[in-house]
Amino acid sequence: MHIHMPKALHSLREAMGEIAIVVVGIVIAIALEQGVEQLHWASEVGKARASLHSEMAHDNRSFAFRVAAEPCIGRRLDELEQVIEASARHEPVPHLGRLIPDIGNALNDNIWQDHRAAQTLTHFKDDELDGLGAYYMQVGSIRGFIGEEVQAWGVLRVLQGDPARLGPADIAGLRVAIQHARFDNFIIAGIAKDQLDAARSLGAPVRPADAARVAEVCAPLPVTTTP
Repeated sequence: MHIHMPKALHSLREAMGEIAIVVVGIVIAIALEQGVEQLHWASEVGKARASLHSEMAHDNRSFAFRVAAEPCIGRRLDELEQVIEASARHEPVPHLGRLIPDIGNALNDNIWQDHRAAQTLTHFKDDELDGLGAYYMQVGSIRGFIGEEVQAWGVLRVLQGDPARLGPADIAGLRVAIQHARFDNFIIAGIAKDQLDAARSLGAPVRPADAARVAEVCAPLPVTTTP
């Protein structure tokens, strides 16, 4: 009977060489996998940034309009206040037409919310993500002020027609509404200006306000000839 002795072990150098080859192979495989993942997320971040900038460009048009329209909206409120006070003193007042000005478009953050849900934003650089987060937080804030502003203008709408018909209770409510609308106009324009500056720093498009819309909101108080 022949007994087969095990083969002699390789030298330590050979064994270490084989182990090194295996380790290097694993490291290369991991590096390649990480590289592919990084390229994937770099692509996803680029797409997300482009879609966010598109959404921001929409909101920036509204912000630019509100910055440009602020003095005209303020002037209209001053004119309405004069009408209110003249009516309170039982002085002659003009009949007014449609007096609620264009106060802007709806603000969007749907794309931002979608990317938050998809976890894409976690792959942005910290400073860019902080900037985007601050921008969209202010979108929510300005929405609240716009909602309050709409309510104030809803009260002021009672001035349409003949303001002389209004009684003391109406006058009291209108005085409060004027102050609310004036404050909201100031705050909205201030936040809008900050938003435009933030958007520029993030590389999002910022275009001038629509001149035709600004001219319309800056038109004189609409007075009618209705007796």
